Amino acid sequence: MSANPLQKAVVARLAGDAAILAIAGPGRVLDRGATRRLLPCLVVGDWSVSDWSTGTETGAEHRFEIEIWSEHNGRRQAMDLALATGVALHDAALALDAGRLVNLRLERTRSRREPRSNLNTARLEFRAVVEG
Repeated sequence: MSANPLQKAVVARLAGDAAILAIAGPGRVLDRGATRRLLPCLVVGDWSVSDWSTGTETGAEHRFEIEIWSEHNGRRQAMDLALATGVALHDAALALDAGRLVNLRLERTRSRREPRSNLNTARLEFRAVVEG
């Protein structure tokens, strides 16, 4: 698990979300690659952090992806999980171990069938700003 306080809070929120648990089951939020035996699952994808400091406050802009992988029901299961993920995180008031979350926004969702594995995937792109 990452030492990034925002990533820890995001993973905890997703892992405990009732709608996500109802679709995917427990233990399906990962910060590493997926395997077929763990499908469906949500995986923390690319994550970048940029300086977002002002003249008086330190801050960071986080851009990150949550990947959803499924092999059932065409795209439906992947998109149901994408919807639940967006609801769980968009404008969420997450408590962080360090710093203060200013905002967390879902910016984009894409879905497709992965040609090599034939799995269904959805990718959600988020932007967050953290002060302190």
